[in-house]
Amino acid sequence: MNTLLVAARMALGLIAVSLAFVTGVGSSNAARQPTFKEREALTVALPESFLRYPVGCVWLRMSMSNNGRYAMVAPEFLNATRPPCVQFASNGYWLLKKATRWKIIFNGSVQPPCSLGVPRDLTKCFH
Repeated sequence: MNTLLVAARMALGLIAVSLAFVTGVGSSNAARQPTFKEREALTVALPESFLRYPVGCVWLRMSMSNNGRYAMVAPEFLNATRPPCVQFASNGYWLLKKATRWKIIFNGSVQPPCSLGVPRDLTKCFH
């Protein structure tokens, strides 16, 4: 089967699982939840190796900046202590920036550098 087709199917599975998570937004300065189309585009922008994770092992927590140009994607591992999920469990998140398409600008588990220009509704960096 075509690699792109497999990646697209995995991406759609990850989107379906991640749609199950909805958080409330308490402040007008708070990041917002992405639309379905934004969620789809963010999922496709993730590393190809991540798209091969078993769907039942992970779901994606996503937040969009109010300006819609930045996003945070954090994988949450559902069965991190059981096979086959245990081999994929990790911590961290991705920050993405939209130009023509979404691009990962940070991958880590600590605060990103302020020089990335990520809005404060997604990070604690004070510009």
